[in-house]
Amino acid sequence: MTAAANNKLITSTYCSSKQPTKIIIGLHGWTGNEHMFEPVAKMIKIDDAKWVFPRAPYASDTGKGYTWFSGNDEKGWEIEKTWLGMDQLLNDIQSEGFNLKDIYLIGFSQGASLSMEIALRLPYSIGGIIPIAGFIKFMDILGKEATEESKETPILLLHGNQDEIIHVSASQKAYKFFQQRGHMVYLECYDAAHKIPQHIAPLINDFISDSIRFFKLNSPITVE
Repeated sequence: MTAAANNKLITSTYCSSKQPTKIIIGLHGWTGNEHMFEPVAKMIKIDDAKWVFPRAPYASDTGKGYTWFSGNDEKGWEIEKTWLGMDQLLNDIQSEGFNLKDIYLIGFSQGASLSMEIALRLPYSIGGIIPIAGFIKFMDILGKEATEESKETPILLLHGNQDEIIHVSASQKAYKFFQQRGHMVYLECYDAAHKIPQHIAPLINDFISDSIRFFKLNSPITVE
């Protein structure tokens, strides 16, 4: 078995077209798996997309599901398998013929955090990222390791105002961080707890369908 094969993440896929022009990587949250995001993909209804749903490489300490980051602040964090697996997945997607501007990352909770950590470290920009109910754990480190090229990646941040798992202030802080870096970024806070409600699907659809038009129609907000 080759080194590349060792790095491959277990994935499932869903296509809304026989000839997709966009590819969307759906990143599940803590204790999720490669099947958790398919209902979200079907709810969002992107007409010309291939969705790829990777499974996080570490077993969670709850005894069920998987996690992108294993460990804790005291003992340290294991993340290498995630970095290698996502790097291999992005390489495989490009080898399929998808342009960088047609690649999107959408993640929920821990998956949202991963989407930000991954996208900002890439030596190129992609079509966009959509972190939902996420957070940036080590913002100072990410700021130092983020690439200049990634500043061209547009970002749609989504977070429920009633989220008691990850407070909406986490996305507000991320929003200001992205603004300072010079990203095209928009934050939508909606009435919901820690979940992906159906009523935000049109916003996601509009962003992925045409991000330039999206930002022309949606003005930046002010976060105190």
